[in-house]
Amino acid sequence: MYKLNHFEGNRSEKFLELLKSNWDKLHNDTDIFRYKIDNFDERLVEEKYVLQLNPDRRAKRRTPEEMNDVCQPFDKNKFNFTKVSPEEILFSLEDDVSDVHTVIVNVSPISRYHSLLCPSVNKCLPQVVTAESLALAAEIMFVAQDRNLRILFNSLCAFASVNHLHYHLFIEEEDFYVENVKWQHVKGDIHRLDASYPVPAFCFKIKRQSIVQNSKEIYKVLEHFLNKSIAHNILLTTRSIDANNVVNVIVWPRKKTVGAKQFSAMNVAVLELSGWFPVYDAGSFTNLQAADLEKELSKWNIEDFDKLCEEIVQL
Repeated sequence: MYKLNHFEGNRSEKFLELLKSNWDKLHNDTDIFRYKIDNFDERLVEEKYVLQLNPDRRAKRRTPEEMNDVCQPFDKNKFNFTKVSPEEILFSLEDDVSDVHTVIVNVSPISRYHSLLCPSVNKCLPQVVTAESLALAAEIMFVAQDRNLRILFNSLCAFASVNHLHYHLFIEEEDFYVENVKWQHVKGDIHRLDASYPVPAFCFKIKRQSIVQNSKEIYKVLEHFLNKSIAHNILLTTRSIDANNVVNVIVWPRKKTVGAKQFSAMNVAVLELSGWFPVYDAGSFTNLQAADLEKELSKWNIEDFDKLCEEIVQL
């Protein structure tokens, strides 16, 4: 069990070093992964979007749970992260109130070191974002001090596969396309993605000296989405020209998907919205162009983002 401050300063053991070393050991020495992560083909489309060919993820992953409501209650009888085998746990974190947060491997990974952060795992919270879990994710971004780390969240009805509170830890050396898109100021601390991006989103900053307060402010927006049953995806990243001691938070409100996740050529969740596309068949990998990807992304645009923007300003 580790405290987050264990990884700060000049400690010999860093957060991502521990994650990577434990992940590699499990990947190399056990059979807990449903497939191995080895040399997946990747292709950059028009200097914007990354495609990765990963057919095993469609063929071998766990069947996703059926999701019909953005605030669907937790069901102890369904798969949840209290049921994973002990060896899937990379390590656990304990906060100042003795709440336990676990970091576990994703046994159906998209890329090397793809893992899951499960806040307050034993409280069995549904996959509904909380201000506390958002602050925890931001704190981990600051503690990790690695621009390659992103933390991702998919709400229910936005291609979350398990109804138990979790975030994805994703490590990628290259920029996501969305990380280089300009922000437009809306009001106060609220921004939005430049209109050139195919899916509109709200943009915020969490500063290291005000993690809790900034997280609560962002949560007001997310709570509005929950009250209106608006599905959403969230990206936390430190990649930008002014990201020193700042975590950028991009939030996409989007059309809902109802039922179990289907394994089509792509499922538009937070990675895809960020410009990084796992695809499951060689034909799609070879033939998809930027126009095809942007057409797929735009299918999930919320109907009246400008009206929603006005509502958010009033919060």
